[in-house]
Amino acid sequence: MVDVIHVHNLQFVGFHGVYDEERAEGRRFAMDIDVETATVEAGRSDALADTVDYRDVAQVAVDVMEGESVHLIETLAERICAGIFARIPAVQTVRIALRKHATGVPGDPEWVGLTIQRRRPAP
Repeated sequence: MVDVIHVHNLQFVGFHGVYDEERAEGRRFAMDIDVETATVEAGRSDALADTVDYRDVAQVAVDVMEGESVHLIETLAERICAGIFARIPAVQTVRIALRKHATGVPGDPEWVGLTIQRRRPAP
């Protein structure tokens, strides 16, 4: 059985990018995070301790996005996945769709981005 907790359309201004102006001026980012975990016990107990608190998932993303400036959105997504696995033991799989407001990109797209999915590493 696969249960998924969704945290969608998190909004950030981040100072990440390859180009100097992205790192100096900042860019708008949006993110969807889905985490797989078992929720059966929480459904029976109605206790937050028996599930993944979506606030904890969101906080990992905030910490990474407001943390060290990096060049690539791939790096941001990997760090968020690693942070979720480190802080939230009940999560087995993380899927992140990360979007960055595009400026100066040929064809003038509204957003550029990527989606990654990672499974908890074996112990």
